[in-house]
Amino acid sequence: MKKLDLGNTGQKISCIGLGTMYFGTKVDEQTSFQLLDFYAEQGGSFLDSANKYASWVPGFQGGESELVIGKWLKKKGNRKDMFLTSKVGFAYGEIPRSLNKKIIISECEKSLKRMSVETIDLYFAHAFDDATPPDETMEAFLQLKKSGKIRYAGASNFYGWQLYETNREAHRQGWEGFCCLQQRHTYLEPGLRSDFGTQLVLTPEIQKLCAFQKITLMAYSPLLGGAYVCNERRIPVQYKSLANDFRLTILGEVSNELHVSANAVVLSWIMQNTPQIIPLVTGSSVAQLKENMIALLINLSKEQLDKLNLEIVQPNKYS
Repeated sequence: MKKLDLGNTGQKISCIGLGTMYFGTKVDEQTSFQLLDFYAEQGGSFLDSANKYASWVPGFQGGESELVIGKWLKKKGNRKDMFLTSKVGFAYGEIPRSLNKKIIISECEKSLKRMSVETIDLYFAHAFDDATPPDETMEAFLQLKKSGKIRYAGASNFYGWQLYETNREAHRQGWEGFCCLQQRHTYLEPGLRSDFGTQLVLTPEIQKLCAFQKITLMAYSPLLGGAYVCNERRIPVQYKSLANDFRLTILGEVSNELHVSANAVVLSWIMQNTPQIIPLVTGSSVAQLKENMIALLINLSKEQLDKLNLEIVQPNKYS
């Protein structure tokens, strides 16, 4: 599996990450181990988790994903081969939504214990916290790095201005800022004012900001929960538009040309488009994950990329 730069850190990470949100909850431990095994066999090493995964599933409290990862690492003895991430910031259980220093540090300690590791490779601020000054947040990440408990810090669900201001404050203090940003992103474009609750969409403006500052981009929910390939799962209403009807037609044509699923084409487009973005994939079975990993074997031609990037453009009367 190809490796890509992680910001300006000098670190290389897998071009596809494995999302583990439902490991240990909706996806039982045995199946989770099978998915982790298959992903590692494909050369993947980037495991994406969070402290609260998956606290919203009835009967669970959060931390289950990290516990499964920890058990798998112990069973395989391959900690040195894997790139581990976790996140802090969203509320779960008695933990409030916050990026204050005390919570960042205490939640990191819990994640380390659940995964039975000494260091988290990449620790995310899961969502912006407007109640905590950016310097307090970034000082907490700095302290964790100095103590060897994390290696790098990333952001998720930040607006462009929030990412810019937080990194500017970190750099003003002479500290490292966030090296990457993880946002909701897929082939279809949501409506301008679409609401995804606490999830924030990757916008063209944020893409340009990250390209300028050499911040690596990652995409969660790239396959819309199977809506591209499963007739029983409708495209979310936020993506309903004539422009997206046009894009779906193009996606179908390219899928037919390549004799692969629409999911594989979407993931290939995300990885091969400009800028390159790292998609996070998962599945409830090895068969699903295997289908998604076909994207690694696809090399979209320039003509196919141009076709997938076609837009419905209103004529500019000032041109």
